[in-house]
Amino acid sequence: MVDKNKILIKFSTTCWIEKEKMRKYFERKGYSSFEDLYNELQEMRGNLFNYLFKITEPDIQLTDKEIVNVSEKYLKEHYSWIDKKSIKSVNNHILWMSWHEGLLK
Repeated sequence: MVDKNKILIKFSTTCWIEKEKMRKYFERKGYSSFEDLYNELQEMRGNLFNYLFKITEPDIQLTDKEIVNVSEKYLKEHYSWIDKKSIKSVNNHILWMSWHEGLLK
Protein backbone atom coordinates (compact mmCIF):
# COMPACT_ATOMS: atom_id res chain seq x y z
CA MET A 1 0.00 0.00 0.00
CA VAL A 2 1.25 3.45 -0.91
CA ASP A 3 1.80 5.92 1.93
CA LYS A 4 0.00 9.05 0.69
CA ASN A 5 1.83 11.27 3.17
CA LYS A 6 5.22 10.03 1.99
CA ILE A 7 4.28 10.56 -1.66
CA LEU A 8 2.88 14.03 -1.02
CA ILE A 9 6.00 15.15 0.83
CA LYS A 10 8.38 13.55 -1.66
CA PHE A 11 6.85 15.04 -4.82
CA SER A 12 5.15 18.25 -3.72
CA THR A 13 6.82 21.54 -4.59
CA THR A 14 5.70 25.09 -3.99
CA CYS A 15 4.18 25.32 -7.46
CA TRP A 16 3.13 21.77 -8.39
CA ILE A 17 3.40 18.06 -7.78
CA GLU A 18 6.28 16.59 -9.76
CA LYS A 19 4.20 14.31 -11.96
CA GLU A 20 6.92 12.63 -14.02
CA LYS A 21 9.19 12.01 -11.04
CA MET A 22 6.22 10.56 -9.18
CA ARG A 23 5.29 8.36 -12.17
CA LYS A 24 8.85 6.99 -12.44
CA TYR A 25 8.94 6.34 -8.69
CA PHE A 26 5.70 4.36 -8.91
CA GLU A 27 7.10 2.34 -11.83
CA ARG A 28 10.35 1.56 -9.97
CA LYS A 29 8.47 0.52 -6.84
CA GLY A 30 5.86 -1.48 -8.75
CA TYR A 31 3.01 0.59 -7.31
CA SER A 32 -0.26 0.79 -9.16
CA SER A 33 -2.84 3.58 -9.22
CA PHE A 34 -0.37 6.37 -10.01
CA GLU A 35 -2.98 8.43 -11.87
CA ASP A 36 -5.57 8.01 -9.12
CA LEU A 37 -3.24 9.22 -6.38
CA TYR A 38 -1.76 12.01 -8.49
CA ASN A 39 -5.26 13.25 -9.29
CA GLU A 40 -6.33 12.97 -5.65
CA LEU A 41 -3.38 15.07 -4.48
CA GLN A 42 -3.94 17.67 -7.19
CA GLU A 43 -7.63 17.80 -6.35
CA MET A 44 -6.88 18.17 -2.64
CA ARG A 45 -4.65 21.19 -3.26
CA GLY A 46 -7.16 22.69 -5.67
CA ASN A 47 -10.11 22.16 -3.35
CA LEU A 48 -8.27 23.80 -0.48
CA PHE A 49 -7.34 26.82 -2.57
CA ASN A 50 -10.89 27.13 -3.88
CA TYR A 51 -12.15 27.02 -0.29
CA LEU A 52 -9.73 29.79 0.71
CA PHE A 53 -10.71 31.80 -2.34
CA LYS A 54 -14.39 31.45 -1.46
CA ILE A 55 -13.99 32.57 2.17
CA THR A 56 -11.93 35.60 1.14
CA GLU A 57 -14.40 36.88 -1.46
CA PRO A 58 -14.84 39.62 -2.48
CA ASP A 59 -11.71 41.34 -1.20
CA ILE A 60 -10.65 39.87 2.14
CA GLN A 61 -7.00 39.04 2.72
CA LEU A 62 -5.65 36.70 5.38
CA THR A 63 -2.31 36.62 7.16
CA ASP A 64 -0.04 33.65 6.62
CA LYS A 65 -0.95 32.40 10.10
CA GLU A 66 -4.67 32.64 9.34
CA ILE A 67 -4.22 30.75 6.07
CA VAL A 68 -2.23 28.01 7.80
CA ASN A 69 -4.92 27.68 10.49
CA VAL A 70 -7.77 27.49 7.95
CA SER A 71 -5.76 25.05 5.84
CA GLU A 72 -4.95 22.72 8.73
CA LYS A 73 -8.58 22.62 9.85
CA TYR A 74 -9.85 22.03 6.31
CA LEU A 75 -7.33 19.29 5.54
CA LYS A 76 -7.95 17.43 8.81
CA GLU A 77 -11.72 17.56 8.23
CA HIS A 78 -11.56 16.35 4.62
CA TYR A 79 -8.54 14.01 4.50
CA SER A 80 -8.38 11.66 7.47
CA TRP A 81 -5.05 10.20 6.32
CA ILE A 82 -3.09 13.48 6.28
CA ASP A 83 -0.40 14.13 8.89
CA LYS A 84 1.37 17.29 10.10
CA LYS A 85 4.34 16.98 7.71
CA SER A 86 2.01 16.61 4.75
CA ILE A 87 -0.06 19.57 5.89
CA LYS A 88 3.12 21.64 5.99
CA SER A 89 3.93 20.51 2.46
CA VAL A 90 0.46 21.51 1.24
CA ASN A 91 0.76 24.84 3.06
CA ASN A 92 3.96 25.69 1.20
CA HIS A 93 1.92 25.53 -1.99
CA ILE A 94 -1.17 27.21 -0.56
CA LEU A 95 0.78 30.15 0.88
CA TRP A 96 2.47 30.70 -2.47
CA MET A 97 -0.87 30.48 -4.33
CA SER A 98 -2.45 32.82 -1.81
CA TRP A 99 0.34 35.35 -2.34
CA HIS A 100 0.18 34.90 -6.11
CA GLU A 101 -3.59 35.40 -6.24
CA GLY A 102 -3.71 38.27 -3.73
CA LEU A 103 -5.29 36.43 -0.80
CA LEU A 104 -2.27 36.90 1.46
CA LYS A 105 -2.22 40.04 3.60
